Amino acid sequence: MVIPKSFENGYDFETMLLTSILGTFVSLKEELISYRQAESYWLSDLTAEIFEELSLSREIISLIQRGMELKDMDSDSEEFRQLIDQLISDSKELISRHYTEYDSELNTGIIN
Repeated sequence: MVIPKSFENGYDFETMLLTSILGTFVSLKEELISYRQAESYWLSDLTAEIFEELSLSREIISLIQRGMELKDMDSDSEEFRQLIDQLISDSKELISRHYTEYDSELNTGIIN
């Protein structure tokens, strides 16, 4: 994977990943993509392994692993809807926390 952006720190990179992962979960919920497509983007054991090798946040790896549970669920089931909603909520919280922590480090006041 080639990412044509330089990152000042791990927060930038992780936040970019979280934003994309959130988009994948929302797209699954809205039936814009199939699970197979989501699997080719993020929801795979290989992705989790790569993220572990990169020493990314355990919370991000957990999101990926929990997202893989969707594979065996009927997308019309209540169980699927509850899990996808929780994954979306958790992704948003992690993004918010990354920006809050990063903003505190810089003390810029850009993100409130």
